Amino acid sequence: MLPTDGWTIGRVIVVGPFAIGVAALVIANPPAMLLTTAFVPRAGTGAPKVAAAAGAFGESGAVRLQVRLPGELFDFPVDLSAESASPEYLWVKVEDSSAVIEPHPMKGTTVKSPVLPGFYRLALMSPTGRRIVDSIVVGVLVPFSTKMGSTLNGYQIGRYRWERFGDDASPPPPGFLQVLPEDTLMRISAHLRLGVFLTHDGQDVWPKYVALDPRILDKIELVLIDLDVKEFEMPMEMSSGFRTPLYNRRVPRAAGDSRHQYGDAADLAIDVDGDGRVTFADAVAVARAVERVEQRHPNLVGGLGLYGNRGTSPYVHIDVRGKPSRWRG
Repeated sequence: MLPTDGWTIGRVIVVGPFAIGVAALVIANPPAMLLTTAFVPRAGTGAPKVAAAAGAFGESGAVRLQVRLPGELFDFPVDLSAESASPEYLWVKVEDSSAVIEPHPMKGTTVKSPVLPGFYRLALMSPTGRRIVDSIVVGVLVPFSTKMGSTLNGYQIGRYRWERFGDDASPPPPGFLQVLPEDTLMRISAHLRLGVFLTHDGQDVWPKYVALDPRILDKIELVLIDLDVKEFEMPMEMSSGFRTPLYNRRVPRAAGDSRHQYGDAADLAIDVDGDGRVTFADAVAVARAVERVEQRHPNLVGGLGLYGNRGTSPYVHIDVRGKPSRWRG
């Protein structure tokens, strides 16, 4: 069987040092929670939509998620050519479209992410009203520094090698997405939902936390494009996305410093020939597609592991570690 990684679901408030840090950020950048009913229509009221520019969706054109640290300044590709004047922007929560900051003037396409973890959409305020950029979700991380030893808000993550060996090991992920029950079905790319990246560690603690690099979404979508997948007619299983270091130690034959721990890897089993089963020939076809994608997109180069000819279920490991690595399992 392929190793699997999933989560259970719940919601709690992050406490400890993170809460203290957030409190300081909120003082400097107060959320406009109390302003929600004053000028922001609730979900279902038909707020006009506006699309992000093409550059927001990765090289595949299929990525729907950006990941940012709290209060990070970044470029949000959105087409403002139709605006007669530079609009103001604010962030609205994905679950109910309520505002979490006061409107700020757009400076070109530069925006500042919210200070609280969660999933948000950008909204533009102009004389014509509020328009939500509904095609992209921005996930604000809980910073890695918030993790207390091996846990984050009661969720067992374990320790990264960097925490034990310092600069001699790969740096840890910058932070973790805080995932709630309703978030698991969120579409983060054309073919992938957030829930498939969660660790199957059996912890009955909420929220769950996941490290996720959107580049792996881009690479998976490019592989599917190469295989000429249209809609969802080609059965695909993604058995492993993010693995906590604690869980990774329990996965048979997993690398001690597996890229799954960093949120930039995935294990794919795809029925390429459509015969109703995943065979080693299917895995070989996927591996060849990965090679072609890396040739065309060198910024997404990484590991490629081919499994299935040594008594294991056929699947392909891919990652975006930044340098080529090849092996058979």
